[in-house]
This record gives sequence, C-alpha cells and structure tokens, in this order.
Amino acid sequence: MASGSAPTISCWKSFRAAPSEEPFLKVEIELKLAASPAVLAQVLALPALAPLIRSPASENTLTSLYFDTPDCALRRHGMALRLRRVAGHWVQTLKSKGHMEDGLATRLELDQPSDGSTLDFSAVPDAALRAFLESPSVRPHLAHRFTTEFQRVAQRLDCPDGTVVELALDRGEVRAGDAAAPIAEVELELLSGNPDRLQELGALLQRHLPLVAETVSKAERGYRLLPGLPAET
Repeated sequence: MASGSAPTISCWKSFRAAPSEEPFLKVEIELKLAASPAVLAQVLALPALAPLIRSPASENTLTSLYFDTPDCALRRHGMALRLRRVAGHWVQTLKSKGHMEDGLATRLELDQPSDGSTLDFSAVPDAALRAFLESPSVRPHLAHRFTTEFQRVAQRLDCPDGTVVELALDRGEVRAGDAAAPIAEVELELLSGNPDRLQELGALLQRHLPLVAETVSKAERGYRLLPGLPAET
C-alpha cells in the first residue's frame, strides 16, 4: 500500500482482547493544563481536592521512545508510536491524533506488552492500517526519533457521581538529539463515568492555581524539535 493512501488510526474497529495476554484498544479522553514546576507541587495540596482523594498517590518515572520514518509518515497520517518503560516493564502504544472539543482531547490508543526492542503490529485489529504499518515503505524505515522522560505523580479522584478521574502531574523533558524542551503539566484523564467532570475539575484547578490549557501533545512537542519539520496544523 502506498503511503499516500494510508488510513488514519481512526478507522480502527471496536476491539477488545483478553486483558492479560492480548493488546487492547481504548478511547482516551483527557484534559491537559500547562504549569510551572512550582505550581505542580501545589496541586495535590489544594483543599478543594481533598474530598475526592481516598487512596495514596503513586509515583513513577516514565521513559518513552517515539518512532517514525525519516519523512514522518506516521505523523502525517495522524499517528504516534512509542515504546514506554514504566515500573520495569515496556509497553508499545499506537495513538491517534484524535480531536479536540471544548478543551477535551479524545484519542484511540492501542497498548500491548513489549520487550522494549521490537515493534510488533501483528495484533492491530484493522487490516488496512496493519498493512500500512507493515508495508515496505514504512516498517523497514521506522526508527527512534525522540524521547520523553518525566516523573509522574498519579492520583485517583473519585467524584460524587461515581466518575473516576486520574490526575497526573508530569515533570521532565522531551529530547531529540541535542535539542530539548521541558514538560510540566497536569493531565486529567477519564477512567470511567462522565467526561463533563474533566472540565469541571480543570476549572476548579484554574480557579486556585495559574494553569493554562495545553493543546499540544508530548509527541507533537517531540516532533517540533526535529530539524526542518513544520509544526502540525
């Protein structure tokens, strides 16, 4: 299949496989807020969040290697591909660019266990997309293009209506060769329930702290560090 006719990830069909053995496809709904490192340190201490916190926060270092062809074929077709190491394990993730509406980003995401060195597309559920990824114009040319590495403090928030949200505080950087850019942001990701709670929680945080909406993904920030590559429109 020629790269010009490649499908975007949005053509995937609904798919769910055995959770302990097979990859799984999920819809990711999140809201991001940019912050300074000093502001990040204040978020979980906000009294307004206290009624929603019923369990301890977790902390991990997340290292992600992003892959694409020299001409960034995946990016051009609305995809991001990474291998991420967290808590001693590697996970391969293929994400769609998704869409933004009322501040909420919605993306499709396919995760599967990885050995950290091999890319595997055999379980991609859409045949056309899998054929594109494994085509001679793409698969042999995929290479590591940039890295993100950050500390994530993750806190589960239990809303009164039963909605569950993960509040993640990310601090680190994205690197491409000698170029680097900082990462300092709050992510509110819907785990279950009503997406409206994300906007409400975002507004609550912004009432108390100097946070601003962030619409550029970590992957796109990495791409923007590559020489000669135009910003995504």
